[in-house]
Amino acid sequence: MTGTFCASIASAHSRPGRFVARAVSAIAATLIAPYALRSSPDLSATGPSTIPDRDPVQLQALVDDLRTRLSIQDVVTVAVVPVNPRVVSVKAPPDFTQAFRIDIERDFLDTLADDELSAVIAHELGHVWVFTHHPYLQTEQLANEIAMRVVSRDSLDRVYGKSRVRGDATSDHPGVPGP
Repeated sequence: MTGTFCASIASAHSRPGRFVARAVSAIAATLIAPYALRSSPDLSATGPSTIPDRDPVQLQALVDDLRTRLSIQDVVTVAVVPVNPRVVSVKAPPDFTQAFRIDIERDFLDTLADDELSAVIAHELGHVWVFTHHPYLQTEQLANEIAMRVVSRDSLDRVYGKSRVRGDATSDHPGVPGP
């Protein structure tokens, strides 16, 4: 995030008005985010969804269910891909007229229990929530806090453990912070 944020500042620095707008937006998001998170209801009591046989239609149904429970208005699709350097990732639509897209690597998907799959999807949806509310405040910790509205900390911890064992790009992921 820091590199991207710094690059944004550097490119905006040549346009002082945009730099000020981005700086004010980042500061406001930093001050508002803790209150926005506290005021959201805890939805984790409803439990994880089950996805028999990892059917693509049911994977999309899980995404839609969690998206609704997290009050995300934007359309989000899911795709199982042969290889993803990040194992799981979400992409914002380039022109914002299309859907966000979550890509999950097939081999990693096959290692996940149902509640871990829900945790992975909820974490990626956390990034969508943050992007649509505070686009300059993209952090793994904040995505996890959003995810824990609908999944348990334990399921997120287990997913991080599996990603570290794989030795993939996510192995330096900070995990789930806090008590």
